[in-house]
Amino acid sequence: MVTDHGHRDEGGHGGRSAQERTAWIAACGPGLSAGTAPSVLHHADVAAHVYTALGITPDPHWTLDGSPFGV
Repeated sequence: MVTDHGHRDEGGHGGRSAQERTAWIAACGPGLSAGTAPSVLHHADVAAHVYTALGITPDPHWTLDGSPFGV
C-alpha cells in the first residue's frame, strides 16, 4: 500500500516541507520480515518489489525505475 504526497487545506498538492513531501509504504509478503524495512524506499520500488515477489522479470522495454525492497 502506498500513499500519495501531501496536500494543502486550501487545495493543491502541497508545498516543499518535509511533512508535505512525506509519503509512506506498508508491505507484507515474501522476502519481508515484520518490523524491518530498508532505511530508504521510493514509490518506484513498489512495482519492482511486487514483480520480484511474483517471480516476474520486467521487460527492459518497460524502463521501470526502482529496486525490490532490501536490494
